[in-house]
Amino acid sequence: MVKKRNFTIDDILNLTSINEVKVSSTGNIAISYTKSDLEKNKNYNYIHIIKSNKKEIFLTSGSDSSPRWSPNGEILSFLSKRGEDENAKGQGIYIYNLEGEPKKITWFKNGVLGLEWYDNENLIAIVPENDKYYDNDGDYIYADRLPFWMDDTGFIGNHIYSLYLININSGYVKEIKKEENYIYPASLCSCNKNIYYSSVIDFRYPYKHKLVKINPESGEEKILLQGYFIESLACINNNLYGLIHNNEIGISSHLKLYRIDESKAECLSCKKIDRNIQSILGQYSDGIALLIYDRGFSKIVLFNDSIKEIINNGFVITGSSNNDTLVYAYAEPTKAVEVYELNNKGVQKLTSYNEFLNDVILYEPKHEEIIINNKKIDGWVIMPEGNDKKPLILFIHGGPKGMYGYNFYPEMQLFVSNGYAIAFANPTGSDGYDEKFADIRGKYGEEDFNELVNFLDYVLKKYNIDKDRMAVTGISYGGYMTNVFVTKTNLFKAAVSENGIADWISDYYASDIGYFFDPDQIGETPQENLNEYIKKSPLYNISNVVTPVLLIHSNQDYRCFVDQSLAMHVSLLMNNKESRIVLFTKGSHGHSTKAEPRHRKKRYEIKLSFINEKLKK
Repeated sequence: MVKKRNFTIDDILNLTSINEVKVSSTGNIAISYTKSDLEKNKNYNYIHIIKSNKKEIFLTSGSDSSPRWSPNGEILSFLSKRGEDENAKGQGIYIYNLEGEPKKITWFKNGVLGLEWYDNENLIAIVPENDKYYDNDGDYIYADRLPFWMDDTGFIGNHIYSLYLININSGYVKEIKKEENYIYPASLCSCNKNIYYSSVIDFRYPYKHKLVKINPESGEEKILLQGYFIESLACINNNLYGLIHNNEIGISSHLKLYRIDESKAECLSCKKIDRNIQSILGQYSDGIALLIYDRGFSKIVLFNDSIKEIINNGFVITGSSNNDTLVYAYAEPTKAVEVYELNNKGVQKLTSYNEFLNDVILYEPKHEEIIINNKKIDGWVIMPEGNDKKPLILFIHGGPKGMYGYNFYPEMQLFVSNGYAIAFANPTGSDGYDEKFADIRGKYGEEDFNELVNFLDYVLKKYNIDKDRMAVTGISYGGYMTNVFVTKTNLFKAAVSENGIADWISDYYASDIGYFFDPDQIGETPQENLNEYIKKSPLYNISNVVTPVLLIHSNQDYRCFVDQSLAMHVSLLMNNKESRIVLFTKGSHGHSTKAEPRHRKKRYEIKLSFINEKLKK
């Protein structure tokens, strides 16, 4: 028997991540996945096709993504730059009939935001365009609306959005509609010879949408709904369904399953599931397969007259279904993601992308539950080997409507392999619980902070932890909460705050979502509610800090702009506190998982080195 080895940074970079899984009406499967090449410093996107006869095909240009099956299940469309210079501006739409080479149908210089089939001969695409206000020399960006920029996309303040019908035989491209405001890609849907999508009504309030129906043959257009938040649409058995909320608790409201017709929208799940529905996977057996978060699990449930759990352990990342087959990407705390198929023969594992981890020591988390003010708080602890007192790192998830649970967390495994105990929990505001639990409006850095402190206290009493060697870390909202912790406590000997918020006032102006997120979550605007913005901002309590702080940020983060970490860094140093800042010159808000592999490797090394320096005896 081969002795297992410790988990390393290189293991993280060798992991395959799954982006989408699509099953056709005939049982053909397309898996969109990403692999990193550290030597070339590239992330490559591939498509893995598993035909219904189990013959496998790989599309390996390195830029292939967004697979979509035709209604008859035999032709795959996808987005790519294959055959073009890797620096070419834009993106092409390709089709593949599962033989020979894929064929390019058309090219859009600004890329494609959303792609779906209209029928077996035509595709529909959402395309961002900026011809109205565009400087050919690239010397300036013009904008007359919000947001000025969008994270992971860039400058979009001059974008309009066009809907095109594309014939796959002739390549003819026909413009169907232009929208001044953003069209939600997951809402693009064809049903009964009509095209449906949701678009923002007023850019100042992007959580209020209109649902548009267009008949591309007659040109008839109708608005079916207005004022709801419409995340996605799906056509199942010639019925239109959507994941929608009515801003019941603002932008953190749970998505609910609606059935939509010409005269009304009926909420089907409102009295049956008080959980946030992540996606509609499709028809399966005698119901609709839904992906939901539930107390740390990501489950697939079958929705009809009742709710039946189909996959109820571990963590489902994504999936899709036809009547007979359910295909999904699934992970567990000690098993990285793979793709599985469920049908009347049972469950079959289809991929072995990450089986190299079979030779690696991985650690199972232990679930812990505490009750605070009659509210159950779920948390987990991962302990390394050995009976001596362990240094501990408290991880705080992003969101705030993120969720920790039974997923595979590479960074946690890395730190446990280096001798650290890990604690993590789902405080108020997290996903996976009832809608009331998700409502943290006006309570940032207060109720959530109190619950995390109580959870940490519980862990210190139960486990063999060296309370003099503890660190706290998090990204985004987790970075914000890290900043809150160091301004409210002296519990930690190190803090790593990544891409977080320090000052809600400047976030309102600079973030791509600040102008609507902050009034919803903090309350009103800084001009209307300045005291509350200051109260919720760690920056204004900087004199309380005694913990050494490392701030990590990416220069292309338009969600939590770099001024947030700079504000912390300048204020800490000017108050004679210990602060270091690492600014990566590239990378979006999600740079910890999406950035180039060399960037990600250095981030792990820097973070591990800092915590080792501060916590290791």
